[in-house]
Amino acid sequence: MEKRNGLFRFSLIFVGFLVACGNSEDPVTKPKLTTAVQDEPTVASVEIDFATEDQSINAVLANQNEAISTKELDDIMVHWVKSEDKEVFSAWTFWAGAFEKNEGWKAVKNGWVGIFKLHAGEMSVQVSRLEIDSRARNAIVYGKYKWGNQNGDLIAAFQNQKGKWKIRAIDFTNERFGKQIPKLAKPAYRNPKATPA
Repeated sequence: MEKRNGLFRFSLIFVGFLVACGNSEDPVTKPKLTTAVQDEPTVASVEIDFATEDQSINAVLANQNEAISTKELDDIMVHWVKSEDKEVFSAWTFWAGAFEKNEGWKAVKNGWVGIFKLHAGEMSVQVSRLEIDSRARNAIVYGKYKWGNQNGDLIAAFQNQKGKWKIRAIDFTNERFGKQIPKLAKPAYRNPKATPA
């Protein structure tokens, strides 16, 4: 027990010596431990009104249909993504049933010029399903079209550019010539109701 008390006394003296030395006016710089306080990052929560996005997409489609009906080429193309990328395209069988795919904004425009020489009439689309991704950047529309004496199924891809929906691609063949427009992997919004456009 005396050994223990002796060891205890020695420890107290040693700790006291260290404390006393720490208070000296010694010019030796002692390291300081500092911890930077970081604020938690702020995450902005953006609420997407999918019903409003749905209406905007349908309005773009309706406006394009009206421009097709009146053969107003510039009014058609104002609704399209202006890019020469191959993901911007129209696919149809309006030339006597032969498959045609126009890739890039200029080719899509020229395709309408050519097809207007053969076909005319009112264009209407009955939307059967509309899907929008979680960030409201891409959308797919499935439906049926009627244009003059032409009719069939269509799939259209839309892209949101700076808050405005634009048509990126339309397949008027309902994938009879292969999958032209990939499906959305995980749509955050799906409207199964039919909407006239």
